[in-house]
Amino acid sequence: MMPRERVLVFGRLPEPGKTKTRLAPALGDEGAATLYAAFLDDAVAGLAAGTDRELWVPSRPGADRLATRYPSVSLRFQRRGDLGEKLADAFERTFEDAVDYAVIVGSDHPTLPRDHVPRALRALRGAHLALGPTRDGGYYAIGLRRYAWPSAAGLFDGAPWSRPELLEWTRARAVELDLCHVELPAWYDVDRPEDLIVMERDLDPDSATGRVWEKLGPELAVE
Repeated sequence: MMPRERVLVFGRLPEPGKTKTRLAPALGDEGAATLYAAFLDDAVAGLAAGTDRELWVPSRPGADRLATRYPSVSLRFQRRGDLGEKLADAFERTFEDAVDYAVIVGSDHPTLPRDHVPRALRALRGAHLALGPTRDGGYYAIGLRRYAWPSAAGLFDGAPWSRPELLEWTRARAVELDLCHVELPAWYDVDRPEDLIVMERDLDPDSATGRVWEKLGPELAVE
């Protein structure tokens, strides 16, 4: 039998004043939320057709409407807690479905090359863990194979979330847990106004983010 693969996009509801707040000084609350909605569109669109795909978001009022916006993917709700608890719960529930290889990818990197997530899935054929490093010391994707679970849950307990040492901590923890891991090429999240300059350089003008940026970008002055 062919192994079962699944990609889980971790996202959130685009809400002015609550989403991408670090971009708000440059774009305003509405602009930051509008741009993030395009990020999410591209994250979902970047998943290969035929792959088992899910969108995981916090359970908030209005989140149900994302099922209408993205009818080609299954909408799931993240548990409460910190990011580690959310990731661990998503992997747990995924492996309960007898999925063999699962990759969780974020939605803050609209220029991520489309081959990176499929590469993570392929890497799991020969490794327990696949990591997509970000240039700020975190990771944009993490993949696990079912037979590494539940030992691999230790990757999420006590991790230094939102700190620059997260990637190094995760690498060291993988060694402690005897998990063979593979790393994808590094990429970047778009979190701060200065990241918008790099994003604009790499942006596909035909992407959802590219179309939104065509309207927002000319009005923006980032030092």
